[in-house]
Amino acid sequence: MTKRVLITGGAGFIGSNLAQHLVKSGYTVSVLDNLETGFLSNLEGVNANLVRADLKNLNEVEGFFQKEEIDYCIHLGALGSVPRSIDTPRASFEANAIATLNVLESVKRRSIPIIFSSSSSVYGKNPKLPKIEKDWLSPISPYAASKLAAEAMTLAFRESYGISTLVYRLFNVYGPKQNPDSLYAAVIPKWIFAAFKGEPLVVYGDGEQKRDFTFVDDVVQILSRSIRENHDADYAVNLAFGNPVTLNEIIGVFTSYFGGIKVEYKEIRKGDIRNSESNPETLSELHDNQIKKTPLEVGLVATFDWFKKQYSF
Repeated sequence: MTKRVLITGGAGFIGSNLAQHLVKSGYTVSVLDNLETGFLSNLEGVNANLVRADLKNLNEVEGFFQKEEIDYCIHLGALGSVPRSIDTPRASFEANAIATLNVLESVKRRSIPIIFSSSSSVYGKNPKLPKIEKDWLSPISPYAASKLAAEAMTLAFRESYGISTLVYRLFNVYGPKQNPDSLYAAVIPKWIFAAFKGEPLVVYGDGEQKRDFTFVDDVVQILSRSIRENHDADYAVNLAFGNPVTLNEIIGVFTSYFGGIKVEYKEIRKGDIRNSESNPETLSELHDNQIKKTPLEVGLVATFDWFKKQYSF
């Protein structure tokens, strides 16, 4: 029987890429999104059932589940960005933690397996590298705290109610369909837009901070495989490959593609972590060492080309 998959936040960056892949793979896909940060354009050409609803409203969430038959839930709906959470901490907590509780209440009533996307930001002050799932956690931003609360609630529902759960901690995902035109846009799409416009790439800090960037196609590959294999775990799993690079190294890839690049260095922002690197052993074990990583330059060039075509640069 064809699995009927719900993607919350499915009009967003990762969700729309996942929806496109699952539909092509023969799944029946529903998307639940309030379109606050997602876009209808991300789902153009994707044969998914889009329902506009606010995950923070339990009645709207439960109303969806009462009308639709769902076999699997991928909970990607969130309000991202560390700087945004510092500006509006309550909004971040409600969108990330309360909304997750609402989704959990609905899947619990129907024993629907759920995958929750957490964040590497939960490691916070812990300086140890690479990050291992059993390391101590100390969030330094409201965003990170809201994600930690949500992943703890997800695992608590597994223990209390017996539902199947899987928590992935995502590390700096980039790729096509990522919004570049927002005050809180992530670094890669923001830089791509700046480069095409001939504007300087803004770096907060000295550029030597390291990030474990993950191409969105790899995230989609992992999520879809977890659906197919019915993965279930009572612990969180890092979703990255343990290949950190500095922002200055990323700028080098930009320079190779765009030519002369202007760079503007500014003071580091509150809530930013100095270095982030995943230990991928748990991920590899979960997937029987079957996951292939897209090389950084390949993923970046594919992203550059997509933006060039999408925005007619």
